[in-house]
Amino acid sequence: MTSLIDLEKAGKIEKTGATIKLPTRLNNLGTENMDVYRIPLKYLYYNDKNGRISTAIAGYHDELNPVNDTVDPAYNDFVAKLIEQNNPAALKRTQKSIQESGQRICGYVLEDGRIVDGNRRYTALRNLQKATGKTYYFEAVILPFSYDNQTDRSKIKKLELAIQMGVEKREDYDPVDLAVDIYQTTTGDDAMMTLADYVNVANMKKKEAERYYQGAVYMREFLKFIGADENNYNLIKENQIWSPFYEMGKSLTNNFGDDADSQVQKNETMHSYFGLILHDLHVGVSGTPARTHMRDFTQNIVKSPNLNEFNDEVSDTVEDLADTLQESPINLMTQLTEANDNISQFGDTYDTYIRDAKNGESVEKFIKSIKDSVKYYEDLNNNGGLAGTLRYGEISNEQLKQLQAYMRKLDGLCKDLFNKYGNEIR
Repeated sequence: MTSLIDLEKAGKIEKTGATIKLPTRLNNLGTENMDVYRIPLKYLYYNDKNGRISTAIAGYHDELNPVNDTVDPAYNDFVAKLIEQNNPAALKRTQKSIQESGQRICGYVLEDGRIVDGNRRYTALRNLQKATGKTYYFEAVILPFSYDNQTDRSKIKKLELAIQMGVEKREDYDPVDLAVDIYQTTTGDDAMMTLADYVNVANMKKKEAERYYQGAVYMREFLKFIGADENNYNLIKENQIWSPFYEMGKSLTNNFGDDADSQVQKNETMHSYFGLILHDLHVGVSGTPARTHMRDFTQNIVKSPNLNEFNDEVSDTVEDLADTLQESPINLMTQLTEANDNISQFGDTYDTYIRDAKNGESVEKFIKSIKDSVKYYEDLNNNGGLAGTLRYGEISNEQLKQLQAYMRKLDGLCKDLFNKYGNEIR
């Protein structure tokens, strides 16, 4: 293992002359001004435990060997590509700034070269070195800690959170990354800290952290449900379906007890939620509308006396859907297209229960449901006849004929209902 301390003693690493005080107390280090070093890039490597990148590489954990470029540059090259893909504009700005003015903010690294803070700056420096052939250095504090030491891990994580949740603010965190980081940091026998400790260091509210944690739990359950690696969180990010898991976590936590019967019902309801997530993904509903669907499901079905009936009615459909997806979980959208009949069946049942629940409340809500349906078809028409990001090139002639048949039937039903309402006008 490379030791930056040994390299400094051997004269291969030099101090910049600058010093910096840590943003949080770590044993006796919190009161000291620590030296900043100019470190050759080849001695450093990305931290696979860092909350901002651990999500992206979690699905490849069995294939990656975190080492510096002197051992094998393939690891750093792989992670650098993920960092660039995550926010190319931000990396470009950082790279331009360093090229024009040098590195303004120092990073933090461990003695073995693992980067605790400064991934984007390090990526920019590597890119500049490759592009120009010039020698660049990463300016950083060297911390006398190691991930091989269990007691050091919590100190390292505390520093990471103090920098990224305090200095750089939490708004810069992707919600999936934050949820996974909370889960990975506080779960298992080798947990780096308790949830209470995380809340304190990250300056979060306890309830908020708990909801992110639960969201991560159900993301993992969902990934297993569709046959994917339970650590393949990138599948969630790529399909932009985080908010449903956040809402699901709140609902399943608040609406079910700890007794055996409640836990059975909770598990069945979880699968029904998965069915709704897959349905919305298939028809192009995401973001705020997807979150609204989850809340509607919670309010009008999960909290209603009809929950068991709904779960029973969709259970076979959801199970068949899972079987189809498990054949090729990575090609999720393709598999959803192949499971179109199951998706449609689930959607029809869901719409019926939601409509009945809402219509049963008041005449005004019944009228609103009709108005919402009209708005849906208006939006459909304004979008060229398709929902979400669908394109006609994705639809076969047979499917277009099916759509025409449904529209013809809908046209007839609209005329019948128009006449019925007219006959009732007094």
